[in-house]
Amino acid sequence: MKEIFRKAVPVLEKLEQAGFEAYFVGGSVRDVILGRDVADIDIATSAFPEEVKQVFTRTFDTGIEHGTVSVLDAGEIYEITTFRTEGTYADFRRPDEVTFIRSLEKDLERRDFTMNAIAMGLDGRFIDPFGGQEDMKKKQIRAVGKPWERFHEDALRMMRGVRFVSQLQFQLEADTYAAMQQNRALLANIAVERIAVELVKLMKGQAVKEGLKLLAELDILPFLPGFQEKAPAVEALQNWHLEDLQDETVVWFVLVLALEPENVTSFLRAWKLPNKLMRDVAKAMEKAEKTVWSDYELFETGIETVRLIDYGHYVRTGKSQWEDLQARFLALPIQSRNDVQASGNDVMAWTNKTGGPWLKELLARLDQAIIEGDIANNPEEIKGWVKHVIN
Repeated sequence: MKEIFRKAVPVLEKLEQAGFEAYFVGGSVRDVILGRDVADIDIATSAFPEEVKQVFTRTFDTGIEHGTVSVLDAGEIYEITTFRTEGTYADFRRPDEVTFIRSLEKDLERRDFTMNAIAMGLDGRFIDPFGGQEDMKKKQIRAVGKPWERFHEDALRMMRGVRFVSQLQFQLEADTYAAMQQNRALLANIAVERIAVELVKLMKGQAVKEGLKLLAELDILPFLPGFQEKAPAVEALQNWHLEDLQDETVVWFVLVLALEPENVTSFLRAWKLPNKLMRDVAKAMEKAEKTVWSDYELFETGIETVRLIDYGHYVRTGKSQWEDLQARFLALPIQSRNDVQASGNDVMAWTNKTGGPWLKELLARLDQAIIEGDIANNPEEIKGWVKHVIN
């Protein structure tokens, strides 16, 4: 048993000692069967939320209306969710009601795909009523029960299915594929932020090209902001070097390069992305075609933006200058304005002038003079240079 599970064993033991069933469930069980790294674990139990709170001393009501209680045990926080069934899904996103139950199998029945509907007990044995292990052997993603019901319950499951194709290098089972194709329009009901999470995970997967191909095949593209009528661009993107897109900012930069939206900021804003990410991508797009850099341009642009731009060249051409550019940047006498041995206040004191546009311009010239070796980065030389320039 992996260490992450071993540490949580006392949690399951306490629930069992109190007379309840408790299991590891979901993605962590799937990943341990597949031999993948397990990032976090989910615990399901026959204990109702109030009963869970009686078993443990330190608890938090993180999602108690849906049966989830967080417990603090041996310095770790664990989310424990009561076995449940779910009512109708009027908005195709969340159940109108949940009913707490004592049956593990009924709980597993409501999950999205068979590979995610497996539980593991304290003894390490798997409870797999829907054939998830067999599907994993076949490298196929199959919905639990009737696929169209699963997608009507939560339409995001269709994006999750395509994302799993990319992450696990699996294929969609035929009925699951057909149900996605028939129900894709339900994605219009899903918050764009939730779709964005799945799209980024898809782009970071091992079989990203297969995932992109499926988005087009299933006709999901019209339901992704900025992807409407972009099927040719998505097809061309499949020929790019898309391995190792581990950074969310890189993912969005690559998508902007591929889709060429008329307005980059509007495209990113439609996905409701963090402001910093949008600024970083927009800044990199300003110099996206740049391949020749002076030392001052490296400094002025900033190494993170240069990294993005260089990665943009790599995905399109297979060629990267990153090692050389990084080495050159690290060898610069200053790598940010904070490294300069004189501040704007110093310059104003030396010149007896108040701030204004002149100061910003002068500081930029000072940075360039230091970068290009015209002066050394020490206060005395800088002071002499400033007075010479001003006079």
